[in-house]
Amino acid sequence: MKQYYVQFEPQSKMFYVPGSMISDCIQQEKIPLIEFTRGQYRRLGCEPPAADAPVIGFLMGRSGDCYSINWNYASALVQTGARVVFLTYPHCSVQLQQCQGLVLPDGAFELSEQFYTDPRDDEKYRSLRNMAYDVCIRTAVENKLPILGICDGAQMVAGAFGLKLYRNFSYVETPIDHYVQKPEAHRLNVFPDTPLARIFGGDNLFFVNSRHHGLVAPVRVQREVWADAHQSRPENVVLPLDFYAEANDGTPEAWGNAEKHILCVQWHPEDMAAAGDEKMQAIYQWLVDEIVTKC
Repeated sequence: MKQYYVQFEPQSKMFYVPGSMISDCIQQEKIPLIEFTRGQYRRLGCEPPAADAPVIGFLMGRSGDCYSINWNYASALVQTGARVVFLTYPHCSVQLQQCQGLVLPDGAFELSEQFYTDPRDDEKYRSLRNMAYDVCIRTAVENKLPILGICDGAQMVAGAFGLKLYRNFSYVETPIDHYVQKPEAHRLNVFPDTPLARIFGGDNLFFVNSRHHGLVAPVRVQREVWADAHQSRPENVVLPLDFYAEANDGTPEAWGNAEKHILCVQWHPEDMAAAGDEKMQAIYQWLVDEIVTKC
């Protein structure tokens, strides 16, 4: 692997890697190992990680021709004390072999048609980004790596495990606007005795932000779909992922699988953590705690 470091753009507060660099790696058949510099850890308010620190793989987003990660994500990750390795779409399966945990962030890209309750026959060409999420999920599950999914990343995990999605909110009746820029969009109801409730120290009522168009279908719908597929009764269905929280309108907001070390949340805890919310920072700390517990 060839070592590279992300660059920082102060105006946008983004860390990035030029797409041309990744193209060069492909042409030269090299695998890039991309990280923060020691100075960038300090810029983010942390000391560089220890030599034996847990290693988190973060699948980068795209901004123009660059792979990128915004300041809030970067801050939440480094506050855990982990070493952060960045994953790029053509190389993610190999890069992930260097990691002990995986973060799948949000992103504006098409999800697979097979995930929806009403799949279209003429599925569009699957983007490299869509396929990279799929590869990362399969690789992490095969290697028993803890997974943290955020927003679209959370939906990708749900779909990969066979849960069904609605492509937009026209499928439900709700007074809540789930795509807004304000920091507190709606109330979050956390189910008791779940991993998320334990992360929050037993607290179960919060306000969270919300910036998503699609959604995971409610538990009732999931059970009906799985019952039809497996010729069973809905009340007898055991879903592959458990539900941990919902909005007041019944929209699923968190899900996961404790045995497989998976946690997914529909909102953006990194934005709230950057504003000093320790409860939301604890979601990112969960990933490192899972890595340490497994080891």
